Amino acid sequence: MDDVLLALEHAFMHHTEPHARRGGVALKLADLDVSVRPLSGDIDDFAVELSKRLAEVACFGLATALTDPSPAGTRMRMELITTLARIEASQGLRKERPTDASGETLLTTAEAAAQLGMSRPHVSMLCDQGKLGVVTRSEGGHRRIRQAAVDAYRKTHAAAGTAA
Repeated sequence: MDDVLLALEHAFMHHTEPHARRGGVALKLADLDVSVRPLSGDIDDFAVELSKRLAEVACFGLATALTDPSPAGTRMRMELITTLARIEASQGLRKERPTDASGETLLTTAEAAAQLGMSRPHVSMLCDQGKLGVVTRSEGGHRRIRQAAVDAYRKTHAAAGTAA
């Protein structure tokens, strides 16, 4: 839990902006302005202390919610697991993308299919028909499709009201 506490402190520190005001301090937490009673000492020290206290409260709330034995607690944990799995999966997609000589991002047929809402074999057929522009091949012989071509195809066919 110490790692969670530190992560929360860090997040609060980066989302808390203290401003001196006559008779006190105004804090901007995300987009919420909060007035606080007068205090002695440095505003930045106050922001650090406030971030620590907010992190403790948030950490306690998380621990309480995550250990709730009720059906609602189970449902919440399952939703959290699903969300975390999606985040992990999307992190894998953020790897450096291959590009062509002009710097245009190149997609696999599976990636293009996901963006177009089609099957991979259907995208391969569109490539073979020349409907997705100039398609290059990887060293292994796999099709690579320019992102701009996929975007143009989607835009054209969305305007026409058809996906094929």
